Amino acid sequence: MIFLTDIYLSGPRVLNPARGTDSVADILIRDGKVVFPAAGDVPQGCEMMDCMGLWAMPGLVDMHVHLRTPGNTGAETLESGLRAALAGGVTTVGLMPNTNPPIDNPELAGKLMRTVENLKLAAAVPVPCVTVGGAGGPLTDLEAFASLGLKAFSDDGHPVMPDRSFRAACERIAAFGGVLVEHPENTALAAGGVVNLGPVSVALGVPGLSEESEWSDAARCVALLEGTGARLHLTHLSSPESVRIASQAAAKGLSVTCDVTPHHLALSHDILQALGSAAKMNPPLRSEESRRELVSMCAHGLVGVVASDHAPHTRESKDIPLQSAAFGVTGLETLLPVTMGVLSGEGGMSPLAVVAMLSTAPASVLGIEIPDLRSETCDSLVLFDPGEEWVFQGGYSLSRNTPFLGTRLTGRVVMTLCRGRVFQ
Repeated sequence: MIFLTDIYLSGPRVLNPARGTDSVADILIRDGKVVFPAAGDVPQGCEMMDCMGLWAMPGLVDMHVHLRTPGNTGAETLESGLRAALAGGVTTVGLMPNTNPPIDNPELAGKLMRTVENLKLAAAVPVPCVTVGGAGGPLTDLEAFASLGLKAFSDDGHPVMPDRSFRAACERIAAFGGVLVEHPENTALAAGGVVNLGPVSVALGVPGLSEESEWSDAARCVALLEGTGARLHLTHLSSPESVRIASQAAAKGLSVTCDVTPHHLALSHDILQALGSAAKMNPPLRSEESRRELVSMCAHGLVGVVASDHAPHTRESKDIPLQSAAFGVTGLETLLPVTMGVLSGEGGMSPLAVVAMLSTAPASVLGIEIPDLRSETCDSLVLFDPGEEWVFQGGYSLSRNTPFLGTRLTGRVVMTLCRGRVFQ
């Protein structure tokens, strides 16, 4: 971590999706702000940094992150998680509410926001529960959360149930321009499932989780959304059919968006036989055919956001038999290289389009300021080396439950400017 006043970044490729620009330009970090100097205007006394071959982009926004505070700080703390975020180029995270106790009241959300502010690391936006305790039934005080500036709500870990609660939440959220972030899961179909239903679940001898258990709930939510005027975001989709449902709803004029995770884009269920619980998550890794279709859907613009679903767990809850192990994998520190590698490589997407899926698009879902390097107040930036090869051996996160541990990756974050402070 360094605290220099002025740093001159010479010659990076600047990817700025807020303005749709991809060009080479010098950048000056002056007094913690991003400035585009006039040609030859190099202030005396600043540190010169040769950035030829590097990419500069806005700070990333990871809208789906679990930092286990309160209740499970043995797996992650706000400090360790936000440092992991910065190492991955993420300057804002969306804090999922399924903590212990859940983030279902404005007092707890406010306390978390103040704690994050005092840490002076990455920013964090709580995504409070839709229903009390995230358990279905009575709604939380959605309007009080909105008064804190929070516009996205989720019962992540569970679908919003019953139907009347889902629809009532949509009607209230629509009144202040919020968004319901749905974990789509038909709990009756999913009950007891461990990994994707198919040959791998049979080979491993564990119950399967069908794609239908996801897409059938996505269809339920879209049907309930009609006529409410609300925004719906379907999160961590793993089934191409779920993406089709979201896309068809949007084509009909409903406000429906969705995200996928890097691990569902990069990996299939075949890897479970080698990695076991390190690759166990909900929704599970799907077939190679489904994985390839998700990549293609991203390339065709049917998916707007990539989010890590960073879900740290202690070794004790992961290094046990597959059926009993906790669902979830970490992903903050590998978000950018894995996503860029799959979508710009196999998917053929432009780097600018991929960066949009990791910055401007998730910021729009969360209802926060859109990151723009050309904004006069911009104080966040990521410097990325797209060609550096490295082996991920774990980092700032307290947990190491990732299928990418020990994996050779291409592309690495060199430096992150976040809220005016430089982290390396």
